[in-house]
Amino acid sequence: MNGRVPRYHRIAEDIRERIRDGELAPGAPLPNQRALAKTFGVTLMTLRQALEVLEREKLIVRRHGLGTFVAAPSIDYDILHLRRLAGELSAQGEDVNTRLLGTRFAVADRAVLAALGLGPRARVLVVERLRLVDGHPMSLQRSFLPARLGEEVARADLGTMPLRQVLEHKLGLTIERARETVSAVRLGRREARELGCHAGVPAFESERVSYAANQAVVFDRVFIPGDRFRITRELHYEGASV
Repeated sequence: MNGRVPRYHRIAEDIRERIRDGELAPGAPLPNQRALAKTFGVTLMTLRQALEVLEREKLIVRRHGLGTFVAAPSIDYDILHLRRLAGELSAQGEDVNTRLLGTRFAVADRAVLAALGLGPRARVLVVERLRLVDGHPMSLQRSFLPARLGEEVARADLGTMPLRQVLEHKLGLTIERARETVSAVRLGRREARELGCHAGVPAFESERVSYAANQAVVFDRVFIPGDRFRITRELHYEGASV
């Protein structure tokens, strides 16, 4: 039996080690295929076989028209549980940090007005935060609150205290339930810039309305690049035969 390891496996192992050692960081682009093939002294076909191995292992991701990139961390999100993304990440043992990008008062768009039950051109507080996992951007979150609540929230130190705690401790509002919708979108330029992506890449957009005492108090809009997020559900079928 020939014990020689195929050349494409050796190339895949070389790139794999560079990713695991941090030489190639999550989100970093790989050189184009012709340059890589020349570096390793192989044909394009051999190089592509190596990339296919790494893609199956979810270590790299190929984006049509953009190139090949080191895959960013990906999470499983159980959409059936009332847990915010940061809590979901922390529960999975990830090193999660939140960066406050800013707060401002603005006139709400139609979706926010409808979600919060506000009248035309009502003002809201917008809180924008970036979630990072191991120092790498995972999600961009914009939270909208009615101005009457936002005045108090804006005075809190949102850089150190989670918004949910501010609502509970300063306003006496405990989130009891929420309604969430997840859609497939393409990232706009501003969202892509904050997330370290190219504009137009596929992403998930989560819109969640959170309620306290049957009153809508927060509307969250979250953007997550498609290669960093998976939705999971556990299903039970009634009367299914074994």
